[in-house]
Amino acid sequence: MRKSAKSSSPIWLLGLAGQPAKRIRLAAGEDLDVRRFDVRDTPSQTDYDRADPLVVFLDVPAWRSLQAAPPAWFKTARKVLVASDGDLPGHDEVLAGGFLACLAPPLAKARIVAAIKAARDTAGVFEDIAKLLGEAQRERDHMAQENGRLAFFQHMLARAMSTLDLAQILACLREDLGLAFPVSEVLGVFWGLSAESEIFLPDGLSVQAKAARTDYLLDLASRLRGAPPSSYRTHPVPGGDESAPAEPGRALLVPLRVEDKPFGCLSVLIHRDLAKHEQETAREALNQLAPCVKHSLDYLLLKRRADRDGLTGLYNRRSFDARLDQELKRHIRHKEGFVLLMADLDHFKAVNDTHGHLAGDAALKHAAHALESGLRSSDFLARYGGEEFAVILPHTGQSQAWMLAERLRRRVSSITLRYAGRMIPLTISIGMTGFAPGQAATPASLVAQADQALYAAKLAGRNRVSIAASREDAREAAQAGSLMAG
Repeated sequence: MRKSAKSSSPIWLLGLAGQPAKRIRLAAGEDLDVRRFDVRDTPSQTDYDRADPLVVFLDVPAWRSLQAAPPAWFKTARKVLVASDGDLPGHDEVLAGGFLACLAPPLAKARIVAAIKAARDTAGVFEDIAKLLGEAQRERDHMAQENGRLAFFQHMLARAMSTLDLAQILACLREDLGLAFPVSEVLGVFWGLSAESEIFLPDGLSVQAKAARTDYLLDLASRLRGAPPSSYRTHPVPGGDESAPAEPGRALLVPLRVEDKPFGCLSVLIHRDLAKHEQETAREALNQLAPCVKHSLDYLLLKRRADRDGLTGLYNRRSFDARLDQELKRHIRHKEGFVLLMADLDHFKAVNDTHGHLAGDAALKHAAHALESGLRSSDFLARYGGEEFAVILPHTGQSQAWMLAERLRRRVSSITLRYAGRMIPLTISIGMTGFAPGQAATPASLVAQADQALYAAKLAGRNRVSIAASREDAREAAQAGSLMAG
């Protein structure tokens, strides 16, 4: 026989006294606590909930007196009616009252024990039902939680798949994770087949914070790849807080792999430690995004090969032509001016003829690095072809452009190229032209003017800056030159 938890619950006697109460006590035995209550002191619902009696025995008078205003617990309690010879209710009345049994005189012990057993079995059935209902509810809660997680994952994946822009994917990732976790930033470092790394940082950070996060991500890349990156490029991610602490702080690190090969790592900066289930959810979500992130990374690297020069890493001629057309249209629309520089390495053929073409390649890389490190983030630098470079200076006047061009010229010539144990001096000539609001110009005409100025610089002895001549240009250039001389 199943031993129910109700075995330790008391038996209540309501209204019963004398010989009937004594017989019930004897039949219950010493293992069960029997408590008697007068009808005038009927227990409250709180008393019932606290005691949780196994069964309530009550006589017919007590039952009659409670019918007008029964206590709240009476309807659901397990009840046994004890009748007398002179007041024996009918069978239908007993069933309608919800009684387990009706004991008529004489009160035999066996009948009392059978009634207690029936109460215990009924309690056990209800316990089983309650357990099943509890398990069903837990299963429903678990399914609801899983459905919520799946919906969360699907939302993140749908947003990530809506763009090939890796920076935008990380920005969306920060927003989506922020709905479930206390996320402040999402940082990323990725790599392809080369030793170069791609670093993604929020664009609103301070210089100090960006530097600390860059070192942090480069260290992560070194550990995952087993070797430090040869170089890296940084990409701005929309969002970021200028007041963010310099050091990254708490972070959830998720290495990303495709076919068990690591290609990057995401670092989710958080305000507090995450619980184990939160970490598991975040890691699962980020790992599901790995193929999408890898696809966007491949697109970025492929686009760079299409847009960039393979030797110097600068933008190529095709990218320059498209950018110059965009800048001209934009400056015409906003009635603003800009400047175009065309630069050419001096005596480059002599470098190739004397030191070899590999030395010539090293010279081009040297010049590209010198030019790139001397420009502003808003400027556009491209390898135009051969040893010639092109620079677009948006929102720049002639005087400012002249001083910038002179700084670039000095930067190239200030560092002698060391190649194969030999010292190779390099200089550069620069021609410049400007676009002013209201001027009739096309991309081709601007390039032709800058080329003419470059040719003039070559004729004048090289290693100098020349401006496409107009009276106003010459006047501004002369003023800039006098300022520099002073």
